[in-house]
Amino acid sequence: MITDKDRLYFQTRAEAELRLAAEAEDPVVCRAHYAMATEYLEQAHGANMRLPPDPQRLARSG
Repeated sequence: MITDKDRLYFQTRAEAELRLAAEAEDPVVCRAHYAMATEYLEQAHGANMRLPPDPQRLARSG
């Protein structure tokens, strides 16, 4: 079970990776930092967390 301390750690690491991605000049490095941020966010908030549906996408398919 993930603790609040763990969640805070993963969230902090994700934010750091996003900053590094924004500062990266090499697109490969940028993608690597985004990938790491994604992994940390999944650890912090759960890999099975679902985002709400995109209303624009629903309108197009409706």
